[in-house]
Amino acid sequence: MPDWQSSLSSSARGGTPGQPPTSSGSFSFANARAEWARLHAGFVYIGIVSILLGPLLPYLARRWSLSDSQAGFLFTAQYSGNVLGNLLTGLLLPQLGSSRVMGISFLIFALGFSFLGTGPWTLACLLIFLYGIALGLCVPTSNLRATQLPSASTANALSLLNSFWGIGAVLCPFLVAALLPSLGLRGLAASLAAVALIFSGLHFARPVNTRVPTTRLPGRSPGAWLAQLRHVSAVPLLLLFFLYVGVESALGGWVAAYEKRMPGVESSAWALAPVVFYCFLLIGRGFTAVALRRQSQGAVSWGGLLCAVAGAAIVAYSHIPFLLYTGTAIAGFGLAPQYPLYVTWFAETFREDANWLGALYFGGAALGGAVLPWLVGIIAAHTNSLRTGLILPVAVTGVMVTLSLRARPRAVPA
Repeated sequence: MPDWQSSLSSSARGGTPGQPPTSSGSFSFANARAEWARLHAGFVYIGIVSILLGPLLPYLARRWSLSDSQAGFLFTAQYSGNVLGNLLTGLLLPQLGSSRVMGISFLIFALGFSFLGTGPWTLACLLIFLYGIALGLCVPTSNLRATQLPSASTANALSLLNSFWGIGAVLCPFLVAALLPSLGLRGLAASLAAVALIFSGLHFARPVNTRVPTTRLPGRSPGAWLAQLRHVSAVPLLLLFFLYVGVESALGGWVAAYEKRMPGVESSAWALAPVVFYCFLLIGRGFTAVALRRQSQGAVSWGGLLCAVAGAAIVAYSHIPFLLYTGTAIAGFGLAPQYPLYVTWFAETFREDANWLGALYFGGAALGGAVLPWLVGIIAAHTNSLRTGLILPVAVTGVMVTLSLRARPRAVPA
């Protein structure tokens, strides 16, 4: 789950770029509780929408007779929109404030889902790109807003907030299985649009008590960017961001389609593999904190990656559902600690420069989600074998083991 903004903001001790810090005393207890409730509920919705394509993919492929390459491009549409949304956040948040940006993002969700399923797959790509923009807007804005709300511990509060994304991701396949047969794609999309409109209204209804300054952070010259990227950890860490999100999206997105193609699995049956994957990803995030008390960050990362390689290999070479579920569980558990650790390494390596370098690293992460799942589909289409396509995440995870050895934090000289 992309929670980079939470980590950087908490490490900066409440300094949100472009927005005034809000003290605990400026909110009543009731107002703070209401806003936390909106953010938590919104993150459940965001978790559902973020992985929606995976459980829907078998249905969409049948509906529009898509090749694996065309089906994989749907992920590219979503994550390309995510990249654009991340960039727009930096422009809109200082001008409009968190409430208005959140309200706009949920309006974009409503617009994208209102017309999903009304035309050919090319229109669907455009609409998925649209709600990808909404994802890119609301995730960073929610995390940044959370750093300004009163809490006993900002880090723990943000960790709890982002865990609600995992709850939504686990619920998503169940919702698709329950609603798609009875409502169809249009009914499911309309339901998501209606919920988005409710969230949009709640955020627009929140009064803005302070004026948001319109000052922008100073720009950085190309030389400053290159100087940071010459650091020994910079490029390996950038590649890890790119590859991790790509691997998670590829496995989480394609395992449902892979399960439906196994002998004895009915096309009408709901897919269990995505549930297993995201459930163990969520469980693994919880165990990460325990593991870090006994082991170093590097050991936890390498051990998890080796576990993920084994799980992804089992997924690729499985021929019965039981092996597929076993592989997705192992892969999800092994991938769980990676992204939080990479965010930590990023913040520790670049310190105060992490604020302006974040656009590169976390934009690269979203780009990985756009590229790798599509490549899996292209390979599967050319070889007429989804199993062959799923070997790509296995190989990429193996490369990540080597990269993690060079990406451990080594602070840039002041």
